[in-house]
Amino acid sequence: MNNLFDELKDLLLQDDRFMADDDILKNRVTEFALKLDKPLIKLLLSHPRLKDHFFTDVDGVLVFDQQKFMRFVNNKAFLPDSYTSFKNKIGLTIGDDYLQERREVALVWPYKDCVLQGGQDKEDAKRDEIFW
Repeated sequence: MNNLFDELKDLLLQDDRFMADDDILKNRVTEFALKLDKPLIKLLLSHPRLKDHFFTDVDGVLVFDQQKFMRFVNNKAFLPDSYTSFKNKIGLTIGDDYLQERREVALVWPYKDCVLQGGQDKEDAKRDEIFW
């Protein structure tokens, strides 16, 4: 896997859009991958090992696996930029996926049998709750 990291780095170094001060910009690579940037896809397809790793053949059509590529690029082993093995991101996770990325959040509200009204302007002001 480490060789694959190095091969992807070497490949991305060929494209000036991903470079700043001789470093690869992870965020820009991620952004272009999300947009399915044609030059980036062509660059990945030009390398046989990366092509086998990030693309799936479906009836003769190559399909780019964005999720796999995103996990690969966001991995700390690829372009480590700190002393921790975790991503520099704060959030709630289920497995390896952040809730924000999954977009499967359900709001569970314990007061579903009454109406809560806002607008209290003083701490001692009371309102009656309306129950059904």
